[in-house]
Amino acid sequence: MELKFLRQGSIVEGTVIKVESNTIYLDIQAQTEGKIHLDNYDKPAPDTFEGLVQVGQKVKARVQKITDDPAQILLSRLPLLVEEKFEKIQALAQSGETVKAKVKQVLEKGLVFNYLENEVFLPYSLLDFDLVKNKEELKGKTLEIQIIEASQKGRSKRIVASRKAIFEKERQEAYEQRLQQRQDELEVINTGDVLKGIVDKIEPHAATIRFNFVVGLLRISQVSHFRIEKIEDALTLGQEVEVKVIKKEGNRLDLSMKALQKTPYEMFYQNHKVGDTVTGTVFQKLPFGIIVEVAKDVRGLLHKNEFSWNPNDNFEAYVKIGEELTLAIIQLDAKKERIALSKKALEDNPWKNVSIKRGDVVSAKVTAVSKEGVKVEVQGVEGDIQASELAVEKINKPEDYFAVGDEVNAVVTEVNRDSWSLKLSIRRILEKAERASYEQYLEEDESEKNPTLGDLFGDKLQKSKKK
Repeated sequence: MELKFLRQGSIVEGTVIKVESNTIYLDIQAQTEGKIHLDNYDKPAPDTFEGLVQVGQKVKARVQKITDDPAQILLSRLPLLVEEKFEKIQALAQSGETVKAKVKQVLEKGLVFNYLENEVFLPYSLLDFDLVKNKEELKGKTLEIQIIEASQKGRSKRIVASRKAIFEKERQEAYEQRLQQRQDELEVINTGDVLKGIVDKIEPHAATIRFNFVVGLLRISQVSHFRIEKIEDALTLGQEVEVKVIKKEGNRLDLSMKALQKTPYEMFYQNHKVGDTVTGTVFQKLPFGIIVEVAKDVRGLLHKNEFSWNPNDNFEAYVKIGEELTLAIIQLDAKKERIALSKKALEDNPWKNVSIKRGDVVSAKVTAVSKEGVKVEVQGVEGDIQASELAVEKINKPEDYFAVGDEVNAVVTEVNRDSWSLKLSIRRILEKAERASYEQYLEEDESEKNPTLGDLFGDKLQKSKKK
């Protein structure tokens, strides 16, 4: 075997022939073996060679010192580490293997990493978007990177890294995981289920509700039984809501909040019963009655037959849209969402106690006087005595003969409970009294009449007929 003549600075490659805790010995085919101590093997120096280097392993080093007494050749790997590490980096660029490195600097165009004592540049275009947003917080942090270029021109080295493949892979894996999680969750959701979710997105006419991994659509028409102009008036981002799945079609979920709420009519029926008095506003006039809103979005019908006990009352003519009315509930139909209302149920019917009939002579109290006649009150109801029925002779000015508060006797000439019509006459009483006085004189006149021939010779005439 030919021995090599070495000098300080020579680069040699030897085979490890002995391993001690602090020193390894190499056969470098020279006059004596070469030795490498821990502090000349790597930076930072390892704690021990045992378990790190094996006998038979090839090691490349630089001659640091040669001595004759004692005869020894001291070697060091430190001058070669930079090149070795660069070669490792070049190998990484070929393999595509990912490594972890610490951020040394945050520059305007990218990050500088320190890896194997070499500077590695990673442009922001190849960095995760989320990390770019918070780039100032990255200094000193360790990230996983991929070496995509490692070249050398003279002493100048260019090492470029990327996270694109890493974050795209992470993104794809996360996407596939979300898809699977979404599918798993979707499989256990059925129409009719009641779920709790978070308002994730608000659009003009709908909101997106997120559960764990599944989202559903809540349309504005399904938020409430009451009309909503803007969905933002009822929902806020991040709000937790309880919804019912009203339709499941493939991966699509249609949701409803109002399906879990009582309808305005159900709430009204819950708090009201037949016979209750309610206050509402006139909403609409119809040929057969008036629609009254008795609570928000709850409407009932005041039928024209329930306006008043008085059939002559023109209630619909003077009531206005928006006007408040106090009414009684006379019917509730939950299935058909119908509410029947009555105004006359809250009023007294003065005709219910009227017992007079045609031909009765009654005492009446004058309540009003006009050229057409007088109005009177009889048994709590209003009656009319026309001017022509006030006296036997024509009266041009009834006010000269009658005043409000007068008590008069009159005969009932017409009484109709259905039409609330009561007519009376004073004239007929006066005529009857006058006729009674005439009849007395007529009876006296009859008794004082001159005798006729029949009276004088009646008997004789009868006898002569018999003969």
